[in-house]
Amino acid sequence: MIPKEKIDRDGDHRDAVIEGHFPSTSRMFLNFLGCLLAIPVYYFSTVHSRYPVTLDIVITIALTELNRYIVERRRADFARSEQQLAEETRSWNEKEEWSPVHLETQPLSAAPRLECLAAVVGWREDPALYTRALESYKSARTCAFFLAGIDGDEAEDQDMVTVFSQVFPDHSAVIHVPEPLGEVAERIRDKTLAIQRQQGQSINVAEAEAVAMQTCLNLARTILNQHNIQIGTPNGIRQLCLKQRHMHKKGIMFTAYVFSLIIADILGIEFMWSSDSDTIVFPDSLEQTINSIASDPKAGGASSGLVVHNSRETAVTSLASAVYWGELYLTRSTPACTGTSDCQSGPSTAFRLAALPAILVPWYLQVAFGKRMIVNEDRHLTTNLLLRGWNVIFASDTLAATDTPTTMARWLKQQVRWARATHIESLLRPKVYILSHPLLFYGMVKREFGPAIGAFAVMWYFFTSHMFITISVMDFVYRIMISSAYNFLRNPHRLTQKDLVWTVPGVFFYYIPLPAVQIYSMLTMAADGWGTSMRASGDMERAKRESRRKAWFELGFFVVWMSIVAGVIAKALTSYYGFVWHERMAATLVAMGAAGFAAWKITIGAQ
Repeated sequence: MIPKEKIDRDGDHRDAVIEGHFPSTSRMFLNFLGCLLAIPVYYFSTVHSRYPVTLDIVITIALTELNRYIVERRRADFARSEQQLAEETRSWNEKEEWSPVHLETQPLSAAPRLECLAAVVGWREDPALYTRALESYKSARTCAFFLAGIDGDEAEDQDMVTVFSQVFPDHSAVIHVPEPLGEVAERIRDKTLAIQRQQGQSINVAEAEAVAMQTCLNLARTILNQHNIQIGTPNGIRQLCLKQRHMHKKGIMFTAYVFSLIIADILGIEFMWSSDSDTIVFPDSLEQTINSIASDPKAGGASSGLVVHNSRETAVTSLASAVYWGELYLTRSTPACTGTSDCQSGPSTAFRLAALPAILVPWYLQVAFGKRMIVNEDRHLTTNLLLRGWNVIFASDTLAATDTPTTMARWLKQQVRWARATHIESLLRPKVYILSHPLLFYGMVKREFGPAIGAFAVMWYFFTSHMFITISVMDFVYRIMISSAYNFLRNPHRLTQKDLVWTVPGVFFYYIPLPAVQIYSMLTMAADGWGTSMRASGDMERAKRESRRKAWFELGFFVVWMSIVAGVIAKALTSYYGFVWHERMAATLVAMGAAGFAAWKITIGAQ
């Protein structure tokens, strides 16, 4: 265990660093001007460009390469610092006057810092998949402690506990948390605010959140002591499973993160890896992600790229895999080169633990539209880091493997959930753009308004038969050719011939529904839930009995949208070939009916 005086000294150092993160007034003014400039830049690069889609992919690829160069430079800086530390340690050993007192005077930051704690959360995961996920951490480098969080304590949740005990039979323990720590934090915060009002004090929300956080930390330490959990000793616990009453993903994440802070404090660990119960890590996933931020005290978090480990399961998973390694790999890189990645993906995220205590309570208690939000856990964590001046890195050349939905219905539900979180964080937190590089704002404009403009253009042509924006077929052809060539040559996920077959279909699979997903998710931003159904066998049968009304509410937008898209294509083709009006009308109606039925069949009808 680290001596208390060293922890205190390091804590003071971290507080000083946190305060120094915020940009100066002049810098914030320049950021504001940059945001204003980003709007006309985006407008002229799209509306007044002959090949806007091609130009966009060229810019995106350039920023992706720049981000990879910067990440490699960060790793090189860390390697140099490690080498320098090794040389200094060797010189100490060569001195006759060396003593433990000499080592004690060295700053804590000189200690090796790359070890991390891994926190993995889930809810009624498929046992076979959960087993594969946990097994992968046995070979993960730099993982010094493993913490599993299970969102449920009923009989049906015991399968995950059993898997944990089978994968980690030695040096492991299971703890039932009597009350979710998120509820404890909420109660203590409200009580502290009430006391402030009763005593006539000025309301200090930050102080109330700090009190709530400290109470949760004390409670977590007490629970570990009550269960006689020995950590950091030769025969101590190295894997711990926490289970609590079922709430939601945010609830179990909060509890797991609080326990992680206590355990990391005991072990002297500076970083935490956070992931989901369906994610499989590679031996270098944790190490390569963490060493991209290890040498930068201003870096509060990082995330790796993602590939799909069940890509051969269905046609939908094959298409989704092409989206992950192609489209998402590129789009996530847009603002990342400036240290302002706007989403640390839930399955593959690393945090500097010093950044978490100040943000966990406000993150957990987030309110939007007068309602507690539980669907945007990863994006809101990232936003809180950026609002407090931390850099957030995207280590795009490092990979972890996640599970993707196997049906079109579940894929669309996942995309809608992600889009809701994106809207909430992008549109309701404007302060983050003043504190961050203007490229973050540019990426937001492109992501939020690009699909919306596309949806408007399609609807405009459908109702008026006039084009809102000029569309060039060759523009899309060039774009697909350039992105495919780049991914084949430079994507960190080495592609096979089978992967290449899905490249072009994957582009249409992602971008055709995207405008509808964008608009529908904007209209339903306050909806909540885990976003995907539980995958344990008994619960799968229960999920199949979902009502038709609910299915239409969740997926009806896709049926309507595909009908409109088919109608637009039919109108354009019949107009090009000179059909008379009644022939154009008949072709449009037939196309809309066929497309609508097909969309219904693969989504609502399939359930």
